[in-house]
Amino acid sequence: MTSTSLHPTPSSQTVAIEQFRAVGLALRKEAIFFIGALVVIGVLIVANAVHFMQTHPYANVHTAYSMGFTYGVAGAIPICFLAVIIPFGVWRAEDPSRRAYHWSMPVARGPHTIAKFLSGWAWVMIASAVYLLFIILLATVLSTISGEANTLGNTPAWEWIVAFTSTTLAYFLISIPVIASDHAWQWIVGLYVGYWVLIGFLTSFGLPEASRLLRTIGGGTYGLDAATFGGGTYVHGLSMSNWLIAMPLWIIGSAIAVTVASYRHRE
Repeated sequence: MTSTSLHPTPSSQTVAIEQFRAVGLALRKEAIFFIGALVVIGVLIVANAVHFMQTHPYANVHTAYSMGFTYGVAGAIPICFLAVIIPFGVWRAEDPSRRAYHWSMPVARGPHTIAKFLSGWAWVMIASAVYLLFIILLATVLSTISGEANTLGNTPAWEWIVAFTSTTLAYFLISIPVIASDHAWQWIVGLYVGYWVLIGFLTSFGLPEASRLLRTIGGGTYGLDAATFGGGTYVHGLSMSNWLIAMPLWIIGSAIAVTVASYRHRE
């Protein structure tokens, strides 16, 4: 006579650690591309600075620093693009219709999906930190080459934080269709194109106010642009105050949407 012994349900901490490791392995290609891109960019910029100083040995300090390196909100754009593609790496070959093995684990489906999603976000935060360290190192090397003082200290603190919040928002937003649908790219492209087509339709039919109202979703005072980089179509320059309000609203809203998507496939 045999008896069946059931393994105890793993703790939340165990699940989180295992998912963090699994997601890290799944993102190896993205990690290699990311590190490789930083190395190539760094080598090219430093080589260009060295070449400039060798060919202009008597250039004044100001001219020499024109080959230097500064950082601002726009500097977060490259790492933000990386955050856009990370969800596809996290869920590579694991569309909802092919996620049966994920649901067969001895862990509730919703929390298990959330754990995997948060593991991907943790790696995005690590990549953002590495990116900022790269910028600091590069600026230090260039200031040494040019003889100009490093001016990174002049960058407002909130613009450094944008490197983490913009990537968080990008990762959250893209994760919604990736987790919920087998055709994430179709949803992303369709919504983007449909948004601008609708704006053009409203404008062409003599409804400028409706068109303007729709545009505020992206470029309004508290629109997506303000939440991501503190700017926008209707924002003059960069606004930390608008960013402080828009950013948490968009991140919380997208987090709620991700949670709904994670618990959607309960059957």
